[in-house]
Amino acid sequence: MPKNDIINGGYLVIKPKGVTSRGVDNIIGKLLGTRRVGHVGTLDPSATGLLPVLIGKATKVASFIDSGVKGYSVEIVLGVTTDTDDSTGEVIDEKPIEVDEKTIKTVIEGFIGEIEQVPPRYSAKKYYGVPLYKLARKGVEIKLEPRKVKIFSIEDIDIKLPRVRFNVVCSTGTYMRALARDIGFKLGCGAHLSWLERTRVGPHRIEDGIPLEEIVKSIREGEPQKYLLSVNELLPHLKRVSADPMEAWKVKHGQIIPHLAYDVASGEIFAIEDSDGEIIAIAEKTDEGYKYKRVLT
Repeated sequence: MPKNDIINGGYLVIKPKGVTSRGVDNIIGKLLGTRRVGHVGTLDPSATGLLPVLIGKATKVASFIDSGVKGYSVEIVLGVTTDTDDSTGEVIDEKPIEVDEKTIKTVIEGFIGEIEQVPPRYSAKKYYGVPLYKLARKGVEIKLEPRKVKIFSIEDIDIKLPRVRFNVVCSTGTYMRALARDIGFKLGCGAHLSWLERTRVGPHRIEDGIPLEEIVKSIREGEPQKYLLSVNELLPHLKRVSADPMEAWKVKHGQIIPHLAYDVASGEIFAIEDSDGEIIAIAEKTDEGYKYKRVLT
């Protein structure tokens, strides 16, 4: 089994149903013999789909991978409301569906754009350090404030009542369970999320993902690098600027090299690479120059 200090990179895992996102981290970390493992964007145990899992120094770049965009394939059931806003919860209300398909489509498409969304009571979002789902299970009532999220697109709406399927591209932090709940409220019949698959995390698509069992098999067979992506491959969307060996040394020690950001737009996040093409830092251009967001030593 490889030493944990030589494993740096990430797997584009296709998470199966029934395992938590942290559970996936634990499975891979145990096989690799390291605790430096983390995922990008939590998926509920009942959800499937793309879950980037990072190992070693790649964990430092987690926040830069999704680029603020995620994609999902969604199925909701109209007419039934649950306490968790998905199919794992208890039914708390049932109503007849008294709207036609045209109205359903119009209401769903009405959520495109910037909207305010209240997170589900049963979610991993933390309230003073405690996950909301833990408070909900104890019966603790928390007044949750709405927050702004953005739905970039909703496409391929397929209506076979009471089930409705569609594909969503949205900002990070958007809850599909809350979207299902709010669609049901607008239609006056209630709804809950019955199926969810994440199809996109930033530049990465589910078509490039590898089933968890395949990754586990490759590690057990002594080929942990088989499906492992480098830090460079995890960040294909960031602009690159190159540093020569002396500049790279300075970058690794947190020193600013002004000319490296000359061709970068103000406010843009970019990557600095050494003469071997390896990313050694991530920075943000400012009006005064740039500042480091992460230095990968």
